[in-house]
Amino acid sequence: MRSFIVNLNVIGLLAVCLFACHHHSSNLLLYQVDSLLNVKPDSALAVLRNLSALDEMTEADRAYYALLLAEATDKNELPLLPCDSLLDFALDYYGDDDKEMAVALLYKGRLLAQMNDKKAAIENNLKALEVLQDYPEDTKSRRLIYSSLGLWYGDCGLYDKALEMQNQALHYSCSAKDTAIAYHNIGYVYTMRDLQDSAITYQRKAVKYAMRSKDTNMMVASWHSLSLFYGRFDKTDSAVVYARKVLQYVSDEHKMANAYYNMGDLYIDLEQYDSARHYLEKSLRLSSSWSMPYWSLAVMESELGNFQSAYHYLDTFVMVQDSLDVSEKLSEVQHLVYKHQTELEVKDAQIKSRRIIAWIVFMAIIVCFVLILIYQHRIDRKNNQQALYEQSLQHANEKLTIMQQRIKENESSLVLLQDKENQNLDEIAKKSN
Repeated sequence: MRSFIVNLNVIGLLAVCLFACHHHSSNLLLYQVDSLLNVKPDSALAVLRNLSALDEMTEADRAYYALLLAEATDKNELPLLPCDSLLDFALDYYGDDDKEMAVALLYKGRLLAQMNDKKAAIENNLKALEVLQDYPEDTKSRRLIYSSLGLWYGDCGLYDKALEMQNQALHYSCSAKDTAIAYHNIGYVYTMRDLQDSAITYQRKAVKYAMRSKDTNMMVASWHSLSLFYGRFDKTDSAVVYARKVLQYVSDEHKMANAYYNMGDLYIDLEQYDSARHYLEKSLRLSSSWSMPYWSLAVMESELGNFQSAYHYLDTFVMVQDSLDVSEKLSEVQHLVYKHQTELEVKDAQIKSRRIIAWIVFMAIIVCFVLILIYQHRIDRKNNQQALYEQSLQHANEKLTIMQQRIKENESSLVLLQDKENQNLDEIAKKSN
């Protein structure tokens, strides 16, 4: 009985420990979104944003949701700020040996880089690489980490280290699109070093693999980058060729505004000012809050001797730039407010989750206790039946013993009577003689 109770308690404790230490989500919807990410990241992001029952999610589901939301947001080239507190929750939830920890560190690093904290971003991604040492099969995360590190090292002026990281990203590239991104980033590093031939060579390789991938967005991005590279190295005619390719295929308004601005800037270099004004004004119609077209128009008007117009555009440039600086400060305040609000929501979710776990553990203990009582009752009933049987058997044995004694006594009496009868018969026989 004691052995059974001990084993039952051990099993219960193991079940509770396994439940508490389970770091993987079992939410089928989240797994479906994960499979959708590589095919239709915009649809995946829409599904994640429409999930309204975040407070009712388990901690495992919430942490997994944080990783998916960060990846979907990043794939859609949107700011990662709304994912900040959720990523903090994931970092707190996953252990240092979990593969998911590396993913959380990766996107937390990218978020920090967007907040201009490159040092912290690099530190997070280096930690992610340490975690991935136990997961050699995860080439995707390695590629993303090396790619990000290469860009950040380049921005910090560590060009040799940047090239080393980008070549590692190229090594882990598994598709034409991944290879195009790696070649583009290598070309970008060479551009920062003002190595014209190498920069253009690698950017042309990026275009080649982008066309192999048949990914329109990747092709447009590669053509745009090559146009910028040619423009930077004063090869304006070649830059215009690729700028026109971009305008033929681009559909996103923000990217179209960039393409119009680039084309306008190139026409200023070619001294084709009417065409330049046409494209710069089209850029402003799509994005009036962008300051750079105003600057280019100011430069163009000053070259034409229209100083009053140049001053007007320069003044507008300063106003727009100042408003952007103010909006950046406001976004920092909004970030703090949003982070605080999300932290409160995360704490509430954690409290609810702990209550649910405590309730499940309590019910498991109650069930175990009831099972023990039922088993104990059965054992006691069997013991009582056994005791009654033994008592009845003892009583029967006692009766049998008494009866045996009586039989012996009766047998003794019979022997005595038989002897007495024989004596009487002998006496009668003697008297007859």
